[in-house]
Amino acid sequence: MTRTNASRGLVLALGGGGARGIAHIGVLEVLERERIPVRAVVGTSIGAEIGAFLATGTPVIQMEKLASGMDWISTMRLFTPDFGEAGLSTGKGITEYLSPWLAGKRIEDLPLGFAAVAADLNTGEEVVIQSGELLDAVRASISLPGLLTPFRKNGHVLIDGGVVNPVPFDVARSLFGGPVLAVQAHPSVRQHVQHREEELPEWERRLNELLTHPVLDKAPPQIRAWFEGLMRARRENGANNGGRKRELGISSILNQTQLITADMLMKLRMRLSPPDLLLKPDIHDIGMLEFYRARDAIAAGRRAAESHLADIRRLYS
Repeated sequence: MTRTNASRGLVLALGGGGARGIAHIGVLEVLERERIPVRAVVGTSIGAEIGAFLATGTPVIQMEKLASGMDWISTMRLFTPDFGEAGLSTGKGITEYLSPWLAGKRIEDLPLGFAAVAADLNTGEEVVIQSGELLDAVRASISLPGLLTPFRKNGHVLIDGGVVNPVPFDVARSLFGGPVLAVQAHPSVRQHVQHREEELPEWERRLNELLTHPVLDKAPPQIRAWFEGLMRARRENGANNGGRKRELGISSILNQTQLITADMLMKLRMRLSPPDLLLKPDIHDIGMLEFYRARDAIAAGRRAAESHLADIRRLYS
């Protein structure tokens, strides 16, 4: 398959955000329904993953089925620790999950323009991958530090692109021109603070469900020990002191720090090269690894696109 040379259509910039990024599919659903074409897509992290599905010609309805088929246990299988040298997981489960759809495809042969954004761990530089194996590009872009081991490619040690460019609208414009429609799939700092007070009970319920599931019976003992330790940490970090606000825990501090950095990077890049339109789906109550809430995320993306449909149509026209 050769790349089409369409001169009309939107250029998409899809941001990172873990499970929240499934909201991108809701945006794509509206664009498809309204027959608004896309000629190129640039993604960071899960934005690169969903952008890759789009660039291969995967129907949006198929993306919805794949995403909605993920339950809590399936999610944990993707990220179950195998204690790689530089991360909790080597990413083997994710690679196996994506391979039937992305393996064997090269970026330069895709019907749509495509690029994935990653960061070089050694230099701190932004790395834009716009050629080579599609699956490698996605795996590099989703390498969340601490969770997935970095990906080595062409002499680079690559980590999640969100570290340097949370929503790559400036890269999209520089590579493919405009009009650029960007989608932000991470919550603002203030939204995350508001949600933090409500997130612990859901995590407790899901971790309890996992710890009693037969899938762990066949796992190495250190994996069960890791999940039990995670449960203890979550309870300690979220202990309620006489009705007062819960104490900050390590995970909360790390998440909040990441969002502060993302906000600052967004503000700087918006000043230099803003998108023509930025959509912000309301995904603040969806956790980064809550892939089992795909339907909620898709609905949020759909609502965001529909509420700005007149603006999107103006972009295309």
